[in-house]
Amino acid sequence: MLPKFVRDKFAGVQQPLGRWILRHILEFIVLSPAILVTWIWLKLRRKEVFFVGVGTSAITAFLQVLEPELRRRMSVEKTLARLIILNLSKDANSQIRLMYDRVTTIYGDEARFRRRIVWWASTLGQMKLKVVEILEAQNDPQWHFGKPVISINSEELRRGEEFLRSIGVKPDQKIVCYATRTASYYDGLKSEGVKLKAQTIRNPDERVYFEVMRELSRRGYFILRMGKDLSREVPEEYADFIYDYASKSRSEFLDVFLLFRSSCLISGATGIPMFRAIFNLPTVNSDTYRIHENWFKGDIAICQRVKFLADNRLATISEMVAMNDQFSDERYQARLGVAMVKNTAAEIL
Repeated sequence: MLPKFVRDKFAGVQQPLGRWILRHILEFIVLSPAILVTWIWLKLRRKEVFFVGVGTSAITAFLQVLEPELRRRMSVEKTLARLIILNLSKDANSQIRLMYDRVTTIYGDEARFRRRIVWWASTLGQMKLKVVEILEAQNDPQWHFGKPVISINSEELRRGEEFLRSIGVKPDQKIVCYATRTASYYDGLKSEGVKLKAQTIRNPDERVYFEVMRELSRRGYFILRMGKDLSREVPEEYADFIYDYASKSRSEFLDVFLLFRSSCLISGATGIPMFRAIFNLPTVNSDTYRIHENWFKGDIAICQRVKFLADNRLATISEMVAMNDQFSDERYQARLGVAMVKNTAAEIL
């Protein structure tokens, strides 16, 4: 019987504990020569190792944690030469990874053996920096005061502009991107092995966004629908003024370019604003179901409201905070006696 403190230490391990410990002991014995050499190299070069992608391959686990750390180092040390990034999950976007590879050293799924050696050496040698939680990283002041560390280069800008011309965007025309949270996107993530609970009750009504885009199109904007693994295309009645990029042309490169290039992003409870935040570009966060301590630089947030079913009364912000996000969790709504009230087109506009 293993001592309780050992069982508690490894409580999150998703396999029999004894097998997990044995595997790591054997791995360390086999790799110990390489670990020792790597530890010496890290020590001599005064390297520090920062972990991202901990526990999930969602893009926020990479970007939201990495960007503030790089901004902080650039503002103080003016260089990223001492830093090594270990991405413990597979890349969620190849273009994002390419841009960060230009400015710092990252070991991910493409270098699993090297990543594992550095993991051992930095963990045992105390060169591993504190692991930062995703929500903790969102509250980092660097999102407001730091300068972006990555950029889109001239060749990428040229390719992106060629795409815009090919779909009918005029040279001087402003574009608006929008995306809404959908069940199909989260089903796609789960099929890839990402651990999550979709919580479809948080999803906005996309028909509201179609009407918002109709009005913005009348004002002269070119509208692009963003998203991934969407289950349906834009209905025919809206197809004249919404280019369904998500269904017709999506690529990881264009995801990044379009969100960089657009005059505005309207995000209906999605994680896509992260692609704007890394460039210090603002987003309209509509139908958001969380009350964050901090939003990204220049962002506007329009919360879904909470209604008490007993008396049909809207909850105050204080009452929503007191529920600790449980109002948007289908497991607790019945007990709380509440329902979500989605944003209207007028509120978003």
